[in-house]
Amino acid sequence: MRRLAIAVLLVALIPAESRGDGSLVAGDVLRVQSSGPLTVDGGLVLALPTALGPGLSTGFGIGITRGHLLAWEARASWSTATESSVPWTVTQSDLRLRVGGVIQHTLGRARVGLRVGVGPTIVHETRLRNGSTLETSAFSTLPAGEVDAFVAVHVFGPWLFNMAGGPSAAVNSGSLRGGWVSLIGVGWQP
Repeated sequence: MRRLAIAVLLVALIPAESRGDGSLVAGDVLRVQSSGPLTVDGGLVLALPTALGPGLSTGFGIGITRGHLLAWEARASWSTATESSVPWTVTQSDLRLRVGGVIQHTLGRARVGLRVGVGPTIVHETRLRNGSTLETSAFSTLPAGEVDAFVAVHVFGPWLFNMAGGPSAAVNSGSLRGGWVSLIGVGWQP
């Protein structure tokens, strides 16, 4: 009887909490933990090659944005495409370096906006004559720019899911060549 009384006393002294009082997710992992001015993002880049004909250039990109409603950003991306014909196989790599401005707005868990970036696109092209060892290689730097619409959604904590895309343009041999560029990836907003 004495042991039962001690057990009842110990149970009575332990604070009780209802299961409905706490969060469903331990530690509120899904809560947005940041709305700071700095965002770093990166991911898969899909674009129209800068100097080749129709095709798909694939690679990766990274960017940094600082600011709230009006912000500045710096972005870099690298992508490559290969096209073949009977006599030649041509491989082109594009290195896009951009600085620009951003106008953005926070809507719940998402940040949406429009960004404009300008800077050089460094193109490296390699042509290989099929059936021989004849190969030529050349570099070219082209002035270029892009306009992207983007959506960045807070998935959990400071981590984001990003999508962006829009038209691009580059000046090649005195003529303006239009294209498009897109990015899908992840971001971090401390």
